[in-house]
Amino acid sequence: MTIRRLLAAALIAAGVAAPVAVPAQAHEGHAHGDEPKPVVTTAAPTLETASADFELVAVAQGGGLLIHLDRFTTNEPVNGATIEVTTGGESATAAPVRGEEGVYRLQAAWLSRPGPHELTMSVATADTADLLIGTLELPAAESAPAAGGTGGASALLGRLRPDAALLPGAALAFLLGVLTTLALTRRGRARAVAGAALVGVGLLLAGGAALAHEGEDHSHAEEGKAPAAPMAEGLTGAPESPRRLPDGSLYVPKPSQRLLAVRTTIATPREAAQTVQLIGQIVADPNGGGHVQATQSGRIEPGDQGLPYVGQRVEAGQVLAYIAPAVTVVDRSGIQQQIAAVEQDLVIAESRLQRLRRLEHNVPQRDVEEAEATLNGLRKRRAALSPTLTTREALRAPIAGVVTANNVKAGQVVDGRDQVLFEILDPTKLMVEAVAFDPRVANTVHLATATTADGTVLNLEHLGHSLALRQQAIPLLFRVDAPPEGLSVGQPVRIVAPIQGKARGIVLPRRSVVRNAGGQPIVWQHDSPQRFVARPVRTQPVDAETVLVLAGVEPEARIVTDGAGLLNQIR
Repeated sequence: MTIRRLLAAALIAAGVAAPVAVPAQAHEGHAHGDEPKPVVTTAAPTLETASADFELVAVAQGGGLLIHLDRFTTNEPVNGATIEVTTGGESATAAPVRGEEGVYRLQAAWLSRPGPHELTMSVATADTADLLIGTLELPAAESAPAAGGTGGASALLGRLRPDAALLPGAALAFLLGVLTTLALTRRGRARAVAGAALVGVGLLLAGGAALAHEGEDHSHAEEGKAPAAPMAEGLTGAPESPRRLPDGSLYVPKPSQRLLAVRTTIATPREAAQTVQLIGQIVADPNGGGHVQATQSGRIEPGDQGLPYVGQRVEAGQVLAYIAPAVTVVDRSGIQQQIAAVEQDLVIAESRLQRLRRLEHNVPQRDVEEAEATLNGLRKRRAALSPTLTTREALRAPIAGVVTANNVKAGQVVDGRDQVLFEILDPTKLMVEAVAFDPRVANTVHLATATTADGTVLNLEHLGHSLALRQQAIPLLFRVDAPPEGLSVGQPVRIVAPIQGKARGIVLPRRSVVRNAGGQPIVWQHDSPQRFVARPVRTQPVDAETVLVLAGVEPEARIVTDGAGLLNQIR
């Protein structure tokens, strides 16, 4: 019974001390209606304000005020502006910082006075003038030392009034005495329980003392000397780093936004055509490609300019190489015999023609003409047989273009059948071949755009589609309008083609849409001058460069267009 009474007294004493900290702990994390925006703690005193035309961030650094001025709609830095700052009847004009876009520095006497300062900033440019108002809180040069830590029994008691701290202190002292008595006088299980509880209370008191000790300032060694005020980071001009806030949003200081070239646009609803996405690849135009093949067997010999290399520009009719005829020993012997027989007949025909000419008045003229015809025929036969052993075949380019394949080397023997020796492509004549599984797409598509893997945009004109299915799909053919340099045959492309119907949403550049860690498409909304919030979206393509956001973005929101991919990498 004694043990039970003592334990009951200990529980009552612990209950007396506990209410000091429980209410604050229970309140944390409890939601009260709409959650406010997270408060971003900055190293230096900062003022943020905006209007319909400008967005301004002022940071107290290095004894002065550093002002970043941007366009509200596009987030572009504003250069050449006149900024006049007025507070408490004092006015000063900010000077532009050399080498920095949209950055101005203000030096004024009131910057050395701590406390809140109501600032009225008059901004004027060549085409716009506006008035911005905000409050800048400057910290005091010295601050009172902290009265202990935030946790532990000692810290809790230290924050109470002297009269209110007597009861919890007495309760803790009584609890400690009871547990000590039990640990010294009892045995067995009662002694073990009392010892464990004693250790727990001792750790509680030690933790409170340690936390209270952490809040102490030891910068003053002598008693009675006031502690030095902590120096705020950033007042020396060191820039802050972008970071991800606990709610998933991003804090990106203005200097970092300039480095990342962050640009925004205002979300404006509009209508756009329904589209369909197709997968295709670059193919050669039948009139813009050519193959070079040999008509006979032979050995490859370089042309006057050598063998062409891949990527070389050639003109139509240019000699690419020669083929020396490949004649076997047997064939060569037969040809030589035929040439010898023709030459023998040629000598006989010349002798006969000479005799007939000497007897021209005694023989018929017909015999003379037949002898001349026979002699001319033999000469043509010899002329036709002689080149078979020595004449080379010239391989010429069928079109003007770029050599895309070279399958020969000097001295190589080709058989002259279906072997392609050179391939030539005209880069100004290219097509895109795609497949569609819906017949309605093939019948309604007229114009389209395509995007390569590196982001190159191609304008396409639909030429037609095949009437024969290829793997249950309809082949479509498009002509590339003014093909840019760097395209290759076989290169895959993504095609966006408009079809019948309209959809309403917000049109954004394709680069605005990125993917989060879970693979969900998102856009970054510029929620405040230095804060960005991720918005999950549902989109459909409009063309190769833009998308239509169907859900996830409110009208008039500022959405990041340039730099979204870099913002998405901030952790």
